[in-house]
Amino acid sequence: MKRSGTERKNITLIFRLLGIYVLLGMWGVILVVRLAQLQLFKSPEYRLKAEQQQVGFVELSPQRGDILDRHLDELAISVRIDSVFAHPREVVEPLQAARALAGVLDQDEHELYQRMVGDRPFVYLARKIPPRQADQVRELNLEGVYFQEETKRFYPGRDLAAHVLGFTGLDNEGLAGLEYLYNDSIKGKKSRVRLRFDAKRRRYESDARSDHSDGNTMVLNIDRAIQYISEQVLKETVLQTEAVNGSVIVMDPQTGEVLAMASYPTFNPNSFSDFDPEGRRNRAILDIMEPGSTFKMVTFSAVLNERLGDPSEIIDCDVNSLRIAGRTYREAVRPYSLLTFNQVLAKSSNIGTIKLGLRLGEETLYQYIRNFGFGEKTGIDLPGEQAGLLRPPSQWSKVSIGALSIGQEIGVTPLQSLRALSVIANGGYLVAPQVVRRILTPAGDVLYQPETSRELILVPATVAQMKEAFSLVTTEGTGKQARLIGYSSGGKTGTAQKFIEGKYSDTRFVASYLGFAPLQESVLAAVIVINEPRGPYHGGQVAAPAFKQIMERSLIHLRVPRDESPELEPLLALAPGRELPDFSSVSLKEEQIPVEQLEETVLQLIEESPSVQESQRAITVEIGTFKLPDVSGLSLRQVASRFSHLGLRLKVFGRGVAVAQRPPAGSTVSPNVVCEVFFSSTGEHASSRFDLQSAARVSTNN
Repeated sequence: MKRSGTERKNITLIFRLLGIYVLLGMWGVILVVRLAQLQLFKSPEYRLKAEQQQVGFVELSPQRGDILDRHLDELAISVRIDSVFAHPREVVEPLQAARALAGVLDQDEHELYQRMVGDRPFVYLARKIPPRQADQVRELNLEGVYFQEETKRFYPGRDLAAHVLGFTGLDNEGLAGLEYLYNDSIKGKKSRVRLRFDAKRRRYESDARSDHSDGNTMVLNIDRAIQYISEQVLKETVLQTEAVNGSVIVMDPQTGEVLAMASYPTFNPNSFSDFDPEGRRNRAILDIMEPGSTFKMVTFSAVLNERLGDPSEIIDCDVNSLRIAGRTYREAVRPYSLLTFNQVLAKSSNIGTIKLGLRLGEETLYQYIRNFGFGEKTGIDLPGEQAGLLRPPSQWSKVSIGALSIGQEIGVTPLQSLRALSVIANGGYLVAPQVVRRILTPAGDVLYQPETSRELILVPATVAQMKEAFSLVTTEGTGKQARLIGYSSGGKTGTAQKFIEGKYSDTRFVASYLGFAPLQESVLAAVIVINEPRGPYHGGQVAAPAFKQIMERSLIHLRVPRDESPELEPLLALAPGRELPDFSSVSLKEEQIPVEQLEETVLQLIEESPSVQESQRAITVEIGTFKLPDVSGLSLRQVASRFSHLGLRLKVFGRGVAVAQRPPAGSTVSPNVVCEVFFSSTGEHASSRFDLQSAARVSTNN
């Protein structure tokens, strides 16, 4: 049957509609299957991608705990400072942004561009930039470029106590010194803040910093003023003697508290990468040397403690009276004949000391060396301390007992020597040196406080006899230039030949001085080591004057009462023929003249510093030096005004017009130095006044 045209059209339409329905049905099935696949099988993957687009993280650095001196003055602090970062997906025109930032941040344009077109959701563009740079970046108003507040370690004193403090890296992790050793305690705990963004990448929500905590505060035994004095005197001594390097330690012999520890050359921890490793070396605990004559204190103490000698006995110190295993020992300077027990120590006789050492025998001498703490670490709370070198008697040669008696065939650190000297100064106790006084939580609670460790190794009678012998060193012996004004003291000089290529050098020496003051109830003990001085090289010529400067100024700073006549008798002895003003009627009441100091703020210092990037450039601020003027004849008001203008601190003795000063006129000094000025009401003419500078020259020539 033949269908009409209309019917054929309807059938065609129906088939077309069925085809469309089938296609739509198939498409619907495909969509349902795809949706089921996405929801059931790939849901975690796409949920993660969505989370990445909507959520970001910013890591917040904690505030690293401050490091303070014993008077709570700041030695190391952390300051808030900006870092610049970018979200590459949000940067609209990365090429133009890179070009604009390159000029401000002083970075390569291509490198910045590569960072801003990468796949990472977060990239640093610059870390811990100065405030001025941060303001310039803000003015650019670049999309996708943001700021993150971080902390930067800053050392206000620059190189002050640098070897003790150490330094930190870009991520505030301690890399040396106390910063390294106590890193976990003072660095604090990092936290991550989660951010949520809308479709236009605008932040609309952030999590709280519930796990954020700042670091603990560390209080040291270091005294900022004594540390400064020690560093200043050490630097001057090394430069004047053209030595290779040197070190100084000042300690409370009663407790082992380290008030100052200095090495030269030094470095600035704000820019530590600009200095070579030798400048960053803490020589006080790392350098091992033969102690020379300073080690004789062990031999003498052992002989007295074992009752094998008496201070009143006479010892034959003739050079022809001693030979050991075919070896003839000689004196360092000149031969002696008969000396008393104390004179053997005071004049540093090698012959007399070796004879005393032979009385002890190898085992007893070795045991006393160990009792004084040699051959092992002192346990000071600083990283890298060396134990020194000490062989057991089974490895000694036939001449070792003689060599050890005078400080040869043994290696010690300056700290070990000072610890041993403190045994004499504190009444016979071996103490443990300590740098850290306490650690405080951010709330101020005491988290850690070390206990004083004391071990009795000498009887009181031995200590009293050794103090008498040490005192003779400064009045009649090799340590005359270490004699203090107004304070009693004791000490021992040391001059050690360096052992090089299998033999002792005739041209390279280590000069040292160990001393303490006052003689009774000692408050301070110090060691000064000068390595390879040129010209005069004996400890009494090189190290003893440095001890005198450090000890006198430190004792005055601590307000320790004088226990000897303050009439400048030692200085008069150094300048025969010079006339001293009459101080007999002068009141020597000590007065502190306050002076205003110009202090630069941390932000100002950062502003003036170069940009700090991954290259570890940091803040460097120099303080100039100048020549100390002559204030002879000036009134107290005039002297105070002049010193205040120069930024110096003034210690005043007496009344009237200035007649003497210390450091002497013409000395190279820096701001904040403590200067002593003696006044007299006698009204003498300037030409007849006592000149400390001339006295110092006479002392040096002698």
